[in-house]
Amino acid sequence: MNTQLDQLKTLNHNTIIELVGDEPAKIQKFHTEFLKQSSVILRTIIQSFNIDDFSEIKSQAHFLKTSAKAVGAERSAYFLETIESYSLERNKAAIKQVIIKLNSEFNAIKKELTHDQH
Repeated sequence: MNTQLDQLKTLNHNTIIELVGDEPAKIQKFHTEFLKQSSVILRTIIQSFNIDDFSEIKSQAHFLKTSAKAVGAERSAYFLETIESYSLERNKAAIKQVIIKLNSEFNAIKKELTHDQH
């Protein structure tokens, strides 16, 4: 994957509009679901990380990456894909760094979404 991170958006609103149409209520529901799901899965990834269960880290990251792509969370999807790669290499130090970035990316999404609700 040679996408530059700075070209990726925290939330690409066009992606979700293409998915569900320009319906703010529906879009908000999708974003809220994604945030709920991401916090649950991030906890699972961290638990798996703590017991060196790399295959579980990879499958959880892969699962969440699909959702991230659907809602247009491009940076999150990029980080999740990176975690998948590092899981295959069992590179614990690198995974830890990306988990930290992913966590702050989820916080950025939260901020952006609460900012959007005037």
